[in-house]
Amino acid sequence: MGGVPPGPVRPRRWDLPQRAAAAQLDQLEPAWFISYGVGSRRFLAIASWHPAPLMVEATTVHDLRELMRDAELEAVLSPAPIPARAR
Repeated sequence: MGGVPPGPVRPRRWDLPQRAAAAQLDQLEPAWFISYGVGSRRFLAIASWHPAPLMVEATTVHDLRELMRDAELEAVLSPAPIPARAR
Protein backbone atom coordinates (compact mmCIF):
# COMPACT_ATOMS: atom_id res chain seq x y z
CA MET A 1 0.00 0.00 0.00
CA GLY A 2 1.97 2.89 -1.24
CA GLY A 3 0.84 6.41 -1.40
CA VAL A 4 1.32 9.72 0.17
CA PRO A 5 1.05 9.98 3.94
CA PRO A 6 -1.81 12.15 5.12
CA GLY A 7 -1.04 15.77 5.89
CA PRO A 8 -1.30 17.24 9.35
CA VAL A 9 -4.76 17.48 10.77
CA ARG A 10 -5.62 20.89 12.15
CA PRO A 11 -7.84 20.93 15.25
CA ARG A 12 -11.24 22.51 14.77
CA ARG A 13 -12.92 24.80 17.24
CA TRP A 14 -16.58 23.91 17.22
CA ASP A 15 -19.45 26.18 18.28
CA LEU A 16 -17.31 29.09 19.47
CA PRO A 17 -20.25 31.52 20.00
CA GLN A 18 -22.11 28.96 22.14
CA ARG A 19 -19.04 28.12 24.16
CA ALA A 20 -18.39 31.83 24.73
CA ALA A 21 -22.02 32.35 25.80
CA ALA A 22 -21.72 29.49 28.29
CA ALA A 23 -18.48 30.93 29.70
CA GLN A 24 -20.07 34.37 30.05
CA LEU A 25 -23.15 32.96 31.79
CA ASP A 26 -20.87 30.93 34.08
CA GLN A 27 -19.26 34.21 35.19
CA LEU A 28 -22.66 35.87 35.75
CA GLU A 29 -24.10 32.96 37.76
CA PRO A 30 -21.69 32.10 40.60
CA ALA A 31 -24.14 29.65 42.21
CA TRP A 32 -24.19 27.54 39.05
CA PHE A 33 -21.61 25.73 36.94
CA ILE A 34 -22.44 26.43 33.28
CA SER A 35 -21.07 24.51 30.33
CA TYR A 36 -21.79 23.84 26.67
CA GLY A 37 -21.55 20.34 25.27
CA VAL A 38 -20.12 20.38 21.77
CA GLY A 39 -21.25 16.80 21.19
CA SER A 40 -24.77 17.27 22.55
CA ARG A 41 -25.04 20.89 21.39
CA ARG A 42 -26.81 21.72 24.66
CA PHE A 43 -26.18 24.18 27.46
CA LEU A 44 -25.87 22.61 30.90
CA ALA A 45 -26.15 24.13 34.38
CA ILE A 46 -25.33 22.32 37.63
CA ALA A 47 -26.34 23.98 40.90
CA SER A 48 -23.54 24.35 43.41
CA TRP A 49 -25.93 25.63 46.09
CA HIS A 50 -28.32 22.66 46.25
CA PRO A 51 -27.62 19.74 48.64
CA ALA A 52 -28.94 17.16 46.15
CA PRO A 53 -27.73 16.88 42.56
CA LEU A 54 -29.57 19.46 40.46
CA MET A 55 -28.95 19.87 36.76
CA VAL A 56 -30.86 21.61 33.99
CA GLU A 57 -30.10 21.70 30.28
CA ALA A 58 -31.44 23.49 27.23
CA THR A 59 -30.63 24.27 23.61
CA THR A 60 -30.35 28.05 24.15
CA VAL A 61 -28.89 30.26 26.87
CA HIS A 62 -32.25 32.01 27.24
CA ASP A 63 -34.05 28.74 27.88
CA LEU A 64 -31.31 27.62 30.25
CA ARG A 65 -31.68 30.77 32.37
CA GLU A 66 -35.43 30.26 32.57
CA LEU A 67 -34.92 26.67 33.74
CA MET A 68 -32.37 27.85 36.30
CA ARG A 69 -34.82 30.41 37.73
CA ASP A 70 -37.57 27.76 37.79
CA ALA A 71 -35.27 25.37 39.67
CA GLU A 72 -34.35 28.06 42.19
CA LEU A 73 -37.99 28.92 42.79
CA GLU A 74 -38.95 25.27 43.16
CA ALA A 75 -36.13 24.73 45.66
CA VAL A 76 -37.38 27.64 47.78
CA LEU A 77 -41.00 26.52 47.66
CA SER A 78 -40.30 22.86 48.39
CA PRO A 79 -36.88 22.60 50.05
CA ALA A 80 -35.11 19.27 50.17
CA PRO A 81 -35.00 17.69 53.61
CA ILE A 82 -31.82 18.42 55.53
CA PRO A 83 -29.98 15.18 56.31
CA ALA A 84 -29.54 14.35 59.97
CA ARG A 85 -26.04 14.79 61.34
CA ALA A 86 -24.33 11.92 63.09
CA ARG A 87 -23.29 12.57 66.67
